[in-house]
Amino acid sequence: MPAPCRPPSLLRCVQALSALLALALAAAPGYWNPGEGDGCLSAWALSFVFTTLLLLNDAFRRPPPRRDLPLALACAAAMACATATILWPLGHLRGHEGSYGRPRALRAAATAASAIATLAYAAEVARDRARPGEAAPYLATPSGLLKVAEAFLALLLLGLSAELHAASGPAALRWCLGIFCVSFVLGVLLVGGCLLGWGWCGWMRDPEGLRWGLGIYAGLGVVAYGATTVLWSLYSFSDDMGGQSRRPYGCPATCPWDRKVLVAVLSGLNLVAFGVDLGQTGRLVLLRA
Repeated sequence: MPAPCRPPSLLRCVQALSALLALALAAAPGYWNPGEGDGCLSAWALSFVFTTLLLLNDAFRRPPPRRDLPLALACAAAMACATATILWPLGHLRGHEGSYGRPRALRAAATAASAIATLAYAAEVARDRARPGEAAPYLATPSGLLKVAEAFLALLLLGLSAELHAASGPAALRWCLGIFCVSFVLGVLLVGGCLLGWGWCGWMRDPEGLRWGLGIYAGLGVVAYGATTVLWSLYSFSDDMGGQSRRPYGCPATCPWDRKVLVAVLSGLNLVAFGVDLGQTGRLVLLRA
């Protein structure tokens, strides 16, 4: 006899409905900017799909294979919706790009719905993450959730810098692009390995050498993103290095200068994330040494 259904989680319902609402309101005018506009709609669509799958899983009383799987998805969805909440109004609500009347109102409502989705996903992460001293899968710990955030930020930086044609720019910007690419690949391998059940993701089971390896990974991330934050800022905003220190006059809503500022800010955020990760991982390594 199949297991009886149970009422869906209220928080997950809010997540799914707000992501779907943001997607529908953004698509209603019928046109949006290619590139980052497509990315925003994809973020809302993927968040809705994965949350709906988790709701169906919960409704039929089938627990996920791992406790950290819904948590990792919630963390990624929170960051995706937060990014869309920032990028969508930048490209669709300023100047002539924002249009007027009904299209502008729909786009503003999509931004508000995306902000609600961000808060709902962040609330799940805050509620379900592992507490100090609690035995839990690695990705449910603060250090593991930071790995998810680092990988997502690397993906976002990679997409933005590629859209800004960093590959055809100065050598320093090409180095930044390479660092974003390597960081994203390593982050996906690490997070994917944990979700696939590799034993070394649990602090109670991994050998000492792999604990040190995670610490070295975080340390290298601090060095790499420290370099990208400095190099990107110098070669993008220093007049002596061929950059532009001020926003060009009359630059449209999709101005590349704004995206360069965003890349610099996100590089700094990932630097902070790797720094916090290094501190937490180093503390665990020293405590278990």
